[in-house]
Amino acid sequence: MNHDDSKCAVITVGAGRGFVIDGERHRLVITAAHCLPYFPPCASTSHREERTYEALLGPLGGRSTVWTECLFADPIGDIAVLGPPDNQAIGDQADAYKALVDAAVALPIAAAPKRGPAWLLSLDGRWCRCDVSHSNGPLWIWNALDGIEGGMSGSPILADDCWAIGVVCTSGRTPGEKHTEGGPNPQLVSNLPGWLVRELVRLRAKR
Repeated sequence: MNHDDSKCAVITVGAGRGFVIDGERHRLVITAAHCLPYFPPCASTSHREERTYEALLGPLGGRSTVWTECLFADPIGDIAVLGPPDNQAIGDQADAYKALVDAAVALPIAAAPKRGPAWLLSLDGRWCRCDVSHSNGPLWIWNALDGIEGGMSGSPILADDCWAIGVVCTSGRTPGEKHTEGGPNPQLVSNLPGWLVRELVRLRAKR
């Protein structure tokens, strides 16, 4: 996979971004939790419609018209996993979700290096170099050559081989404001839910 392919994995999520990955049953979207317009109910008995967001997703730089269901959200780690809405109750919306994610490239996921080079997708669609580091926890971004700014939240942090290792969630809060450092940001292998990590391990074993 190269950087051109990787850009095709990134989509619009509300006022931010997300990126597509392969799941066992469906393609999924990973984003920063604060890109959600509101948090789903903190109840295991919540109904699917309470966890479904209308017109949240769209192509990168395009209008958000596609519905999605929140499968996981962590307000502390600032990461969320989104999937298709109910294909029985709102089949047209489920079809629109499938069309959007199927048109994208699915990013593979890997563990981040303790310290090393990485890449961020700028607001104008360029992959820009930075450095990342972690101590078996969240990722910290250093030396972001083109800066980190509002609107980049939910973007993938890529390793040199174009595998996704994290999610941008600490960006400038003032329009036009840029930072060369940022953190903590979710590290995927640490902050994704266990059920999804196990899914990804099984998928990799089949390939």
